[in-house]
Amino acid sequence: MNNRTLSAVTFGAIMISLALGLIFYVALDRGLGIILWITLLFVGIAVFALSFLYSKESGKFGPSESAYRMVIGILMAVIGAIGLLYTFTDISLLILVAIFLIVLAAVGISVALMNGKKEGK
Repeated sequence: MNNRTLSAVTFGAIMISLALGLIFYVALDRGLGIILWITLLFVGIAVFALSFLYSKESGKFGPSESAYRMVIGILMAVIGAIGLLYTFTDISLLILVAIFLIVLAAVGISVALMNGKKEGK
C-alpha cells in the first residue's frame, strides 16, 4: 500500500477514536480526560494494526518503518489503558508508572532482539 492510503486510514482511525472519546465522555461523565485516554487507546491499537502494512526493510540507521509504528502504537495504547485505569480505579500512580516502565522495557527488548536478528543474517 502507498503512504497516502495508509495516512488516510490512520486519519480515519483518529476521527473514529475522537468520536468514541466524545461518546464515552457523555455516557460516563468522568471528565474531559476520558476523551484523551480513549483516543490514545484506540489510535494506538489502529497504529499497531496498520504497522504490519508498512515496509519491513530496515534503513541504515534505526528500525524499519513497520517496527517504529508498531512501537508507537503499543506505547499509545498502553498510555491510554493506564489513563483509563487511573480514571476508573484506585490503583496507585506509582504502580501505573511501574506498569508503563515494564511495558516500555519489554517493547525495547523485543525491538532490539528483532533488529539484532536481522543484522546477524
